[in-house]
Amino acid sequence: MNQLVALKDIKKTYGKKNVLRDVSLHVKEKQIIALLGGNGSGKSTFLRIAAGIERPDAGQVIYVDKNIRIGYVPERFPKYLRFTPEEYLHYIGKINGIPEAVLKQRMASLLHRFQLHTWRDRRINTLSKGNIQKVGIMQAILQQPDVLILDEPLSGLDFPAQQEFVSILSELKEQGTTTLLTYHEASSFENVVDHTYYIKDGHLQEEQASEKEVIKQIEVKGINVTDVQEWKEILDIVQREDNLLLSVRSENSNQILTKILALQGSVESVGNIDLKRDEEQ
Repeated sequence: MNQLVALKDIKKTYGKKNVLRDVSLHVKEKQIIALLGGNGSGKSTFLRIAAGIERPDAGQVIYVDKNIRIGYVPERFPKYLRFTPEEYLHYIGKINGIPEAVLKQRMASLLHRFQLHTWRDRRINTLSKGNIQKVGIMQAILQQPDVLILDEPLSGLDFPAQQEFVSILSELKEQGTTTLLTYHEASSFENVVDHTYYIKDGHLQEEQASEKEVIKQIEVKGINVTDVQEWKEILDIVQREDNLLLSVRSENSNQILTKILALQGSVESVGNIDLKRDEEQ
């Protein structure tokens, strides 16, 4: 498996805070790598350094190929763009040298898969947060990058869009793309990630699969606690404003999803919870 990027002994300090301390990571082709940690742990800083957007105070970022294609989606994609999605994607595609015929095909496919084709002529600054996030994702994968770097990419996306995006990442992986991303604890990405790393106190450590026990967390809207409290498969129910967070074992998740849809509930997200890690904290 060929190496794409090597980050060696990366250090980064903001003021008196050492955000990253001698962090190293070798990024190889055809992988999906998760970088997790608490707020302010340095995840976003590390991703910006890997993308070449920010420079480390010490250490090296080595790209094996000087012509490497990198796609990047920040945690907050700009809301003020006055382009339409179609105009913006066309502009990004031309900058990246994508032939016109190929560009039109890719744009049409992505707009359709993200259910944004009906909004392609609306100004980006008038779109919802979720649709703006979709534009940010599409511009990053339009060029079929060698390395795709995503900072909380699911923010604002509904469940169907999340599922479609996970499918796209799997397709890109088969084509040779490596994805480096961050996300919250409950995420659809858990099922496709090859390696998971945690940043804590400025240091990077890989999590071994045997260290964790996981269950599914399903966030649902449009049904009441009384509708689900008798379902024996549910381990825990938490009410969050108008939504319910349902915890179930992985083998029971499809059964619960079917019941939710039968009640005409809306599934907002499905992810994993690391039970062992939560208990230790």
